Amino acid sequence: MRFYILLLSMIYTLLAQPLTFDISNDVHKTNEVKFIVHSGPGTYDNYLIQNVPFSPVKELYLSVQEKLKQPLKNRGEAHITVITPPEYNNSLRSVVSMKEIDEIATAMNIQQCQFEIVCLGRGSKKIDGKEEHTYFIVVTSPQLVAIRKRIADLYVKKGGDASKFDYKHYYPHITLGFTKRDLHESDGIIKDKSSFFAHLSEKNTKKQVKKNR
Repeated sequence: MRFYILLLSMIYTLLAQPLTFDISNDVHKTNEVKFIVHSGPGTYDNYLIQNVPFSPVKELYLSVQEKLKQPLKNRGEAHITVITPPEYNNSLRSVVSMKEIDEIATAMNIQQCQFEIVCLGRGSKKIDGKEEHTYFIVVTSPQLVAIRKRIADLYVKKGGDASKFDYKHYYPHITLGFTKRDLHESDGIIKDKSSFFAHLSEKNTKKQVKKNR
């Protein structure tokens, strides 16, 4: 009897272990990806992002999708948003142009800004009676926060209301995939370490290639 109890306990412990997925450290090679300007007349046309190599993110996306046995949508590209469309439209746009924001990003070498991977996060919300999910790579980046601060400084210098744009209110992440649609802070989803779903283990792709030879 004790043996079966011990066996069940071991099985439960194994099942309770958090998942771990591999991701290539090539995801950090943002300097090899071109900076793209995003501006236009539409409500969601104006924003600032750091582009991220898509291939490592796609590999992780496929691994997660296979493990979950659940089809996920993705955008076919990867990025870390630095200034969101609502932040620009609701606050910054009153005194700061996207041209000025892009100039700051270029001057501060946005594509060379480094970030650290925290975990794979998940956000969930019931939509039309069904539980929907979004998955994302939670990251931290003091350098991207510094860009936000520089933009905030310009905003205040030009007469903007400091209380309407908090550069420190920021949850950097890389969207991986989602079931119905992406979920945002407006949906009650906070994309930081509190959203933990699985560990991410960074792998050196070059070393792996040498071992396979």
